[in-house]
Amino acid sequence: MRSFLLLVGVVEALVGPQKTATLGLGCFWEPSETLLKLDGVVDTRCGYAGAAFPDAKPDYNSVCGGDGNVECVRVTYDASVVDYEEVLDAAFAASKPVLGSRQYAPIVFAASDEEAERAAAWVAQGGKRDDGLERRQFAVETTDTFWLAEGYHQEYWQKWRPRYAALFALVGLQYADSKLDFLPPAADGACTVLAVGIGLLFLGERVLDSETTKLGA
Repeated sequence: MRSFLLLVGVVEALVGPQKTATLGLGCFWEPSETLLKLDGVVDTRCGYAGAAFPDAKPDYNSVCGGDGNVECVRVTYDASVVDYEEVLDAAFAASKPVLGSRQYAPIVFAASDEEAERAAAWVAQGGKRDDGLERRQFAVETTDTFWLAEGYHQEYWQKWRPRYAALFALVGLQYADSKLDFLPPAADGACTVLAVGIGLLFLGERVLDSETTKLGA
C-alpha cells in the first residue's frame, strides 16, 4: 500500500492532481471538443448519467427513447491548473442545452455532497449569456454513476469534420464532372468508391463500436 501511495504521489507531482466533473450540456459532441481547449483540462468523454435506475445499462437508442439518462460530458482536469468553478464557467459558455428535454438538459452531476454544495453555490451566483441562457437554469443532481457512451460518439467532430469535408468535396467534384465531363472514367469511379466508403464507415462504426461502459464517480 505504501508503494502504491508513493506511486500516486509521483504521478500527481508530474501531471497534477486530476479530478472529474460530469456535466449535462445538451448534445455532447460539440462541448466535449470545446472544453478540451480550456487550460488544465486533460480529457473529455461523452456519456450518460442521471437515470432513475443508474445500474440499468443505457445506449444511445434508449437515451433518445427517454430512459431518463442525460447526455453528459465528463471532464478530467488538473486541479492545480484549473478549479471546479472555472470548469463550470467554461461548460456554461460551451453548453447548448434544450430546455424541457431530459436528454439535453443543463445539469451539473455532483459526485459528492461537497461537490454538490460547490455546484449549487456556482448556480446561485447567477449570470446570463448573450443568448439568454441563465446559470439558474442549471440543475444540480448527485450521482456516483457515469456510463461511457459508445465509441463512435467519442471525439465525434474531431473524427468526422475531415470525413464530411472529404465527402462533400467528392460529391462536389462528381457534380462538376456531370456538367463539364472533365474526369476520366477511372477517376470518376474512384470518387464513387471513396464516397461510398465514407458512408460505410459511418454505418460500420455504429455497429462495431456500440458498447457502453459503466464508470464510477
